[in-house]
Order: sequence, then structure tokens, then C-alpha cells
Amino acid sequence: MLKYNFLLYLTSPFILLKLIIYGLKNSTSLSYISNKLFGKSLTKEYSLWLHAASVGEMKIAIEVTKYLLEKGYKDILITSNTPSSEFIYKGSDLKGIDHCYLPLDFFFATQKFVKSVSADLLIIVETEIWPNLYHSCKKNKTNIITINGRFNPPQGLLGLMSKSLYRSTLDKIDHVYCKSQQDVSAFKEYIEESKISLTGNIKHSLVSSDVNTERIVDKKYVLLASSHHREEIIIIKEWLKLKSNKYLLVIAPRHPERLGDILSDIPLSGVNIAIRSKAEKIRGSTQIYIADTLGEMSNLIKYSEFAIFGGSFVDVGGHSFMEAAAYSKAIIVGPYMYNFVEETEEFLKNNALIMCQKPEMLKNIFEKLFRSKSKRIIFEKNAKLLLDAKASIIHEYISNIEKHIIHKPI
Repeated sequence: MLKYNFLLYLTSPFILLKLIIYGLKNSTSLSYISNKLFGKSLTKEYSLWLHAASVGEMKIAIEVTKYLLEKGYKDILITSNTPSSEFIYKGSDLKGIDHCYLPLDFFFATQKFVKSVSADLLIIVETEIWPNLYHSCKKNKTNIITINGRFNPPQGLLGLMSKSLYRSTLDKIDHVYCKSQQDVSAFKEYIEESKISLTGNIKHSLVSSDVNTERIVDKKYVLLASSHHREEIIIIKEWLKLKSNKYLLVIAPRHPERLGDILSDIPLSGVNIAIRSKAEKIRGSTQIYIADTLGEMSNLIKYSEFAIFGGSFVDVGGHSFMEAAAYSKAIIVGPYMYNFVEETEEFLKNNALIMCQKPEMLKNIFEKLFRSKSKRIIFEKNAKLLLDAKASIIHEYISNIEKHIIHKPI
């Protein structure tokens, strides 16, 4: 811990600079930077505390909190790291639930914040391994569990150097409820086996197809969801080979603020593009529509012909495609799906997913799906059946969480 804190404070000027740049780039307020550095002053104590790093984890935290509220639990705090996660929280309209940012893992700020929260239980969503946070929780008798746990330990020299720190930090967790067998195996290298359970991926049971909003794209389209740097141009090149204006390619980037980077990759003189954040209209000649907005992914998936999932054609590890399964969509992914190995293998085995090993194969896949409705229906039905079989996972997680709650509702 001494080495960790020394290194943390040694690099603090660079951390501060990065935080300021991030704040300016994302137009965040000064209070965001202040809260990340020093922690927010809380006016009440909480019994339950959920931490969700970013958007995906926040969606899980919100749904778990709804179940806890239904069971009568109160005084719940949700913390997160990013403005985009706060945006999701505000859109959830959770009544009586507070949110604030988790401060950076500096010793004194973290110690003060944990003491201020004064919760009986901290529920980490997926993975957040902060030594000072865990140390302060144990010192303040705040138990820690991880739900939907996933773990990709560092490899090589960095892995060897950090192994003892990871072990001493993770040892403070009371229990980890993992989303996959792969994650169970990864955690076993650092935590006692008795503290690890396989519960399944909670995201599979939280996916809903209940979207009542009107469609926002008034043309038949294929969706590229959660794309990353250089991924858009890879897909666009193959899409343009179709030479058809019957369908539109809609791109919903993982990080909407990357619009400038996306446009710099596209030969704008040869491609007809419309941009949602600029309220540009889709015309008959429009080939690409960039949906660079937040909170509309469900709508975009629901009305698409089929969906391509990003993070899988570049070395990112993929993103969850379960929402597309909920809407009975044919799903295409690239070869880089190592963050979702078990799900990908299961869907491939059951003919519920198409994996494109090389981008050059995409044109052929597009043509087959457009040409054969019966082929698409096979993938659509199989995907929905697989997802429906996982609906009970959320109830298992709530039951496991309740095992660790000291003060039950009356």
C-alpha cells in the first residue's frame, strides 16, 4: 500500500492534467473535477452503496436498486465515475436515491468519503479495484461484494509487479458473484475459492424490448452499434460496396464525442452523410446516418433490419449484443469478442449469431441477410429464445445481495 500511494501521489500532476483535459473535452462543470479530487460532502448516511463505473454498470445499478426498493430497502447511494453515467442515472428517475461521483483513489479523499457514506455494504458492479477504497471500507466496517464480476488481470511484467497488490486488495472483498466461468477462473488466482460464485451475466436478464418511443430513423436501416476508433471506416468501406440506396447505415458510436474523429476518417466528398446531433435530415440520397447521441440505442436497435456490434472488428473485446437478441434481431460481430467468450460461443453454437472473421466478408453477409428473409428469421428466433432462458438471473443476484445486508427492512 505504501508503494501504491507513493506512486499515486508521484503521478498526481499527470492525473490532474488528464482530469482537466477530460473535463474540458466533455464540457463538464468544475464541480465534477472537484468531486473527483476531493469527494462530495454528503449530508446523510446510507445503508447501501452501489458503485457503477460508467454507463453499462450504471444501467445494472439502476435495475438492482429498483428491485431493492421494491423489497423495502432505503437510504441507498449510487456512485459512478463519468458524466455519461450520471446522465443515465438522471434519466432513470429513481425516487429517493442519491448519486455522486466517486473520488479518485487518493488516500485522504477516499478515507473521508467512505467515512461520510458510512454504509453497511458496498456493492461493486462488475469491476472496480481501488486499494485505498477497499482499505477504507474495511476500516469503516463497510462490507464489500462484487456483482456481475468480471476480471482481466494484467499480463506480463505489469501483472507480476501488481499481483501482490491485487491480492491484498481483493482479499478485502467478502464475496464475488461472477458473470462467467472465465471470470471465476481469473478471480481464483487472487481470492479464496470459497469467496467466488458463478451466478451468470445479469445483463442478460435486464434486457427489455419494451420501448414505446416512435422510430427516429424514417428509412430502412442497418445499425452499427457501439463502434470504436477506426471501426466505422472499416464497416463503411464494406457497406458502400453494396451500391444501394434502399437501406441506410446508421452508426451509433460508443463515445458520441468522437464525431470529429469519425468524420476525419471518412472521405466526405464521396459519401452522403447526415448527423443527428446537428439535426440534419435523412434524404433519399443519404448513405450514412451518424447517431451521435446518448440514450437512444434501444430505439435504434428496435427498428433496425439487423445489427452489427462494434468493439469486435478492432481489438477492444466486443460489447454485449443481448439487447438486439431481446428485439429478435440478426446479430453480426467481428472476431474480437474476448470480453464475451461464453456468450458468443453459446450463440454461435445455437445458430443465433453471425461472426465475421474478416471485414471483407461483410458485403457477402449483408447481401445474404437482405436477400433471404427466412435466413434472418432463424437467427432472430434463436437469439430471442436464448435470451428468454436467462430471465431469472436478476432474482438470483438480488437473493445473493440480501445475504450480505445486515439491516433488513421491517
